[in-house]
Amino acid sequence: MQKLMQKQFTLLAWFVVMAMLGAACGATTPAPVTTQAPSTQPGDAPSTQPGDAPGEEIRIGFLAPLTGPLAHSGQDSVNGWELFWDLHGSEVAGRPVVTIVADTGCDPDNAITQTRRLIAQENVDFIVGPLCGHEGPAVQQVSRETGVPVLMSIAAADEITQTNILDTVIRTGFTASQVSHPFGEYAYTELGCRAVTTIGQDYSFGQDNMMGAIATFKEAGGDVLKEIWTPIGTVDYGPLLGAIPAETDCVFATVVGTDRLRLLEQWFDFGFNERFQIYGTYWLLADILVEMDDKAVGLIGHSLHWAEGLETPEATAFVNAFAEAYGYVPAYFAENAYTTALWATTALEAIDGNVEDTGAFLQAIRDAKINAPRGPVELDEFDNPIQNVYISEVRIVDHPILGPTKMNVPIATYEAVSQFWKWSADEYLNDPEIGGPYGR
Repeated sequence: MQKLMQKQFTLLAWFVVMAMLGAACGATTPAPVTTQAPSTQPGDAPSTQPGDAPGEEIRIGFLAPLTGPLAHSGQDSVNGWELFWDLHGSEVAGRPVVTIVADTGCDPDNAITQTRRLIAQENVDFIVGPLCGHEGPAVQQVSRETGVPVLMSIAAADEITQTNILDTVIRTGFTASQVSHPFGEYAYTELGCRAVTTIGQDYSFGQDNMMGAIATFKEAGGDVLKEIWTPIGTVDYGPLLGAIPAETDCVFATVVGTDRLRLLEQWFDFGFNERFQIYGTYWLLADILVEMDDKAVGLIGHSLHWAEGLETPEATAFVNAFAEAYGYVPAYFAENAYTTALWATTALEAIDGNVEDTGAFLQAIRDAKINAPRGPVELDEFDNPIQNVYISEVRIVDHPILGPTKMNVPIATYEAVSQFWKWSADEYLNDPEIGGPYGR
């Protein structure tokens, strides 16, 4: 108990210093949000101190962008997380589970501030999240400083499990290039693409994702005529689309947030659909399909480790429960959060809920093999999932709860895909002609 109090005092002193530095830099912090029962109001002191007695709360900090251009995706992740506990009960190994949700706004500085607050003020046992790729390294830095574990559920910056590994950070989601490597090969061998132009979001996730597809497309024999990079929040795609070389036969798109809707609308409004074929490496996800018209139908929406049209018992049960609860089908943000809750529960049960033993908790996460809605998942030696990747097409599906619904239906499955694709880890990490880290 004395060691615990010393640890908490050290964390509090460290947090105060960091908060003063943040204030001096003029950082702004979105308001925290609390979710699911049992829960606490942000800032409340925990009813018990960690390690005091059996049956005390397991406190989890959950990071998501609930404001800004990726707010829709952030809410999708919160919904997936809450659904797991609603279905399975908010208790693990006889201990109640409490989640404190913090809004990062998809901003690395805010992600750092919120993570520090969750640790120093909310006394969380571990962190889940964040969502945005460029927030991942920021949150990892706080774990490096404090030793508090992070289950990186969505943020997909490749470096986290490749060139910037930390033993208290385990990824339960995917790397950005892991899911796009299959698409580059598929585009060449199955879609017949030979000369492509790419449209990628210009930040860590967008770069890693698009450049993974470029790498395998080139390896297959394809040619990239032009790379177009756009900031998050691009409003006018007209000039960018006008720069597509005439000899392009296929366009690859990696677009996030509300930009996904703008690209679809302007692609058709400006008539580019009559000139080129466009394919989503990461574009038409379920969380935005509900706002899109039927122009999206028939397009390849994405190459990902999840597709809401996947027909397995686990996927169907998850999609139906989510649709019943929220009135739409879940994107991978929800599935990743749900699966992270399943993963954490499996690990906690294996150690009788003793989350205070950080080493045992992290090892139990590493040892677990999960049969998730997305399919079978296990970690590689770099703490990144090995998992299926699905290339999916948007179709209208007669869903038993929602009726006719636009969904991504798998048209190709690549099983047990490694973050290093078909190369060895050594080849991928050390040969700049092959792999990562990507980046511009």
